[in-house]
Amino acid sequence: MTAFTELYRAAESAGTAKTVSHAGWHAGARLGPDTASGRLLAFNESGVEAECIFREGDRTLFNIMSTGYGNDTTERGFAVWSSRPGVLGAIDAGVTRLEVADADGVVYPADIVAHTFAVDVDLGPAPRTVDEVFAPWDPPELTVRVYGEGDTVRYEGPLLIS
Repeated sequence: MTAFTELYRAAESAGTAKTVSHAGWHAGARLGPDTASGRLLAFNESGVEAECIFREGDRTLFNIMSTGYGNDTTERGFAVWSSRPGVLGAIDAGVTRLEVADADGVVYPADIVAHTFAVDVDLGPAPRTVDEVFAPWDPPELTVRVYGEGDTVRYEGPLLIS
């Protein structure tokens, strides 16, 4: 994974990051592209999926799911794998576009790469301590619209479901 993310970061500087692959790993959607921080989804041909957390001036952290995240995308066309800041997850093959709207009607389009998506929408700061991870959190009310063939709305409803 470390070698893959190093290749990805070098390719990102050259503008070719979405085509990076190494040892079966492939780049997915990214939050905070072209920044020193942010997050990248990656997937391996073996079925392993990962979230790479870039931290300016520090080593990259990895959340690796050896059997994949396993969230079902059948009903809504997408599944959230990770949130705060932003939202990362998977889409199924029939999804052509995904966007999130906040309570004021501001629309945030998703970056879609392969079967993954990333939406840079403010959900509040990411938890930094174990206490913050397990503390109650009231996410903002956000609506997701998932589009399929012919740009028809396939699903519209809450982005995050408790």
